[in-house]
Amino acid sequence: MLKTSVLTKVAGLDTSFSNWHGLLLHLLVSTAIGMTFGLLFRNESTNLSAGVAWGWLFGLIWWYLGPMTLLPLLLTGVCDWSTDAASALLPSLIGHLVLSAVTACVFIVLQNRYLRWLRLDPRIAMREKRRVRPLGTPAPALWFLVLGLGVLLPILLG
Repeated sequence: MLKTSVLTKVAGLDTSFSNWHGLLLHLLVSTAIGMTFGLLFRNESTNLSAGVAWGWLFGLIWWYLGPMTLLPLLLTGVCDWSTDAASALLPSLIGHLVLSAVTACVFIVLQNRYLRWLRLDPRIAMREKRRVRPLGTPAPALWFLVLGLGVLLPILLG
């Protein structure tokens, strides 16, 4: 982002932010988005591999919402879901996927630490155990496939 001078445009409108102010704003937005991961996917997985799968799904969702939809709407007032726009934003997709996978790993580690403390009381332990999705479900892969096909196909075929 530093090399392509995107950090100066993070606020959405070509502002005169310095790279450091743009980086700080980007980190604040990323923190808020990371907190939404914890709110949405709290009880979905307890191991790192399933957490990474949910993280990739979350990153894909935010790539569609952020640089593909909301940022063009703020800048131009028009949403551009063309093949050229998607190919120009592919490096951003990789960044969103990596950031979301790391967010998921950190969240799973912190959640497991907190759950160990909660499991000291057997009643709370049983309640928390009922909330967690069983391991081995294909839910993240299916959501990833549905989002990939449902949103990426109109971009490619349009």
